[in-house]
Amino acid sequence: MSRRVDPALTKRALSALKRAADKAKLSEEGLTEWEAEFLGSVEERLTKFGSAFADPDKGQLSAPLSLRQGLKVRQISKKGEAEGEKKPRHGFKAKDKPQSAAKPKPDKPRKPLARKTGLTSKGFRPNKSD
Repeated sequence: MSRRVDPALTKRALSALKRAADKAKLSEEGLTEWEAEFLGSVEERLTKFGSAFADPDKGQLSAPLSLRQGLKVRQISKKGEAEGEKKPRHGFKAKDKPQSAAKPKPDKPRKPLARKTGLTSKGFRPNKSD
């Protein structure tokens, strides 16, 4: 059974490999021998077969890289990012909304539960115990 991988996905994976190698070469650490060999072998398999793995348990059959190979490429690419280039992490706070925690909201009178649920129209009347 031969796998069919979209040539556009293969081309995209090849460009991701080249970008990762370029970024890592520009870093202070550079590429290690293992990383250079890994990128070279994956690039060779992508150009020859269109995919860099054959075992269907290691990733999607339509993907050019296995899950672990994609992870390693992202790690190599991240290694090459300078401290200034890293994206700052922000919380989940909305920045465009003003902070309104200082003003407490006035209490609104609550409607009885029976009216909220619509049970009054079906004959349910809450007990009034005074």
